[in-house]
Amino acid sequence: MTKASAASDRDPILNDPYQEPEAYYRTDHEGKLDYDQVVKGRRPFSVDLPSIPDRAKGQRSAFDLADFAAQEFDLVNLVRQEVGAWRNGGYTNVTRVTRDLLLFWFNEDKPPTSKLFFAQREAIETAIYLNEVAQGSNPGQNILRKLREQQLAVSDDANQQLPRTAFKMATGTGKTVVMAALILYHYLNRREYRGDVRFADYFLIIAPGITIRDRLGVLRVDEAHRNNKQKSVDYYTERSLVPPQYNTFIDGLNAHLVITNYHAFMPRTLQGNKKSPFDGKIGADGKKTQALESFDQVVKRVMSNLKPGRRLLVLNDEAHHCYRPKSETKANTDFEEHDENERAAVWFTGLTEIAQRYKLTGVYDLSATPYYLKGSGYVPYTLFGWVVSEFGLIEAIESGLVKIPYLPIADDTQELTEPVLKNLYEHTYKQLPRKGQKKEKRLAKKEGRARNEELPDMPPLVKGALDQFHQHYNNYEKGLRAAYEERSTLFTQPPVFIVVCQNTSMSRELFKFIAGFEYEDEKGNRIVHKGEFEVFNNYDQFGRPKHKAPTLLIDSDALEDSGQVSDEFRKVFAAEIAEFKKEYARLYGQGAADEIADGELLREVVNTVGKPGKLGAHIRCVVSVSMLTEGWDANTVTHIMGLRAFGSQLLCEQVAGRALRRREYFLQGYDKDGQPTNEERKIKRYKFPPEYAHIIGVPFKMFRSGSGVQTIAPQTKGEHITALEERQSEHEIKFLNVDGYKKVVLPETLRHDFSKLAPYEFDGSKFPLNTDLGSAFRRTSRPCG
Repeated sequence: MTKASAASDRDPILNDPYQEPEAYYRTDHEGKLDYDQVVKGRRPFSVDLPSIPDRAKGQRSAFDLADFAAQEFDLVNLVRQEVGAWRNGGYTNVTRVTRDLLLFWFNEDKPPTSKLFFAQREAIETAIYLNEVAQGSNPGQNILRKLREQQLAVSDDANQQLPRTAFKMATGTGKTVVMAALILYHYLNRREYRGDVRFADYFLIIAPGITIRDRLGVLRVDEAHRNNKQKSVDYYTERSLVPPQYNTFIDGLNAHLVITNYHAFMPRTLQGNKKSPFDGKIGADGKKTQALESFDQVVKRVMSNLKPGRRLLVLNDEAHHCYRPKSETKANTDFEEHDENERAAVWFTGLTEIAQRYKLTGVYDLSATPYYLKGSGYVPYTLFGWVVSEFGLIEAIESGLVKIPYLPIADDTQELTEPVLKNLYEHTYKQLPRKGQKKEKRLAKKEGRARNEELPDMPPLVKGALDQFHQHYNNYEKGLRAAYEERSTLFTQPPVFIVVCQNTSMSRELFKFIAGFEYEDEKGNRIVHKGEFEVFNNYDQFGRPKHKAPTLLIDSDALEDSGQVSDEFRKVFAAEIAEFKKEYARLYGQGAADEIADGELLREVVNTVGKPGKLGAHIRCVVSVSMLTEGWDANTVTHIMGLRAFGSQLLCEQVAGRALRRREYFLQGYDKDGQPTNEERKIKRYKFPPEYAHIIGVPFKMFRSGSGVQTIAPQTKGEHITALEERQSEHEIKFLNVDGYKKVVLPETLRHDFSKLAPYEFDGSKFPLNTDLGSAFRRTSRPCG
């Protein structure tokens, strides 16, 4: 390990995003980055295994490192080495189609606007190497053997031993483009070589929910626009993935493709003449039986255009939701994680059923966090054994692919472990609204025990944190952003502030506090309480609802309670709704677009936050529970506040990941077409300027800055001003020196009476009035507030 240089105070990004990383920040055994130590070469892959959270010690123990020295995980590093050698050797031992694709995708003479990131390149190359090349060499055969051992270790049942290969890619590094390239790779090769069983006939893309499923619509060929020679919205055209000689070959791809969410594989209750005569009868367990679809019927419903028995490639997006739990016990398992394990089992079972009806060419898993959860029967938060490629969050930051996170590093309290706002929930959870509180209020109101809405009762520490962070948000938008981000003046969309809560009762109260609320009193009068912060207030100065509310509450209860969107909503957003229905018809047909439910419109608002011309373009603040932990690709998020328990680094990375997508991908020293703006830039070394995300309440372990953080001001040009010598005596100002002071006490006795005040305790040793945000990648801190 050779020290190359000290990190720059101004620019923490080390690497060209289109080339293999050449340097990294040194990391100690505690996971702390040393920004003064830059090491030459690629950051080696290593397993970072947090210990199991201990309920007796609270959530903080979840972030202590366990001893994982005995866990040898060399598969990723071995694959990197062999794929790198194959790349440098000119992609030998592949088909003509594969070679055409590789040389087209990774042509060094391409303008940067058409290049793929190295994170994407390595994942694509790895999949192709394992499929076509590995079997022809001893090192490759060794890799395939190790991979197969991991696949077989899942179960002794052969039906559950799926040919899975996982690619670990940080949020924002372009997993969807990788999926598009791998689909194209298999489709074009199968079209050319019908007898080659290494390539798939059909493609099944599975997502963990509706939001991600809809976003993956870019994997369908946009035939309407292609035929009219208009700009297509699919990734094959938009990201220049199709070599010119194959341009007409992909028009039939959609017939070979299904995009769905795993819930579609849950058998539905049969209706009408499909019902069984036993439906509704009492079974041996004393419960009524229901006639459910067989899996043959499920496949026919979901995959009607994919003929059984043919070769099928499965691509799992956010694949950490898909695994086979070894244990079904609920003991010592958080409720949320138990639900997650149940969902993972449903997804995995669906794959095993599909594998019995199709010939699986492979199962490609893509995820930023392919880990097992607690209660799964595996060591909690360990990587899936079939991970073969990894481009993690630290590497993504060092290559400029994502925003740089700023977290609390110091405050003015007497806490000795960490700043209070770094783990806000730990200090406030006993005072926060509890789960089910909203239901209790509804019941009380129904029974006449409560007539008026109560004002939100937030703990003082939460109010103080919101006040500091809101002030930082305003300062960042008005000036601080321009000082640190090179093209911030071109950002036309406002920055977005996210609050992630523990439960719906908490999110509802926090939403009321931030955005305001209204109700009718006993006499039927409309009462409005404005929100605490004007920039997030949903009511104007006269108490009227704003034309376009800047703050959005989104969780399962919010969607359920909304019922139907108002006529005013439809009127205000008529143009945006029409555009959404047009896109929906392209993906799912005109019939489906004509029957769009209000829930779909609300989801569209969430999914398009910060996107010009869309339903969510005006949103500045989103208050949620857990719906925004993944699948939400807004790139205008600059501030996140966590107010929930974080049982693992996995959840920390998922929540923080909502703020880490870059706003822009322009290159320093290049114009919009990727051409150098000066002679020095013709060396073809590219670099993105840094963008930043500010995060409180999310206790990351890996981003501790350590001691010695220094504050530096943005670089500005200035001149040293001195008085002219000939004027110094004439205009000199003199100040008196104070020798001392005298204390005078009035003869009257001062008395105080606090008896009429409610008891109030304020502990300044634990309430931060000022908090500094800092990054492990830059020797700079910024005051929060």
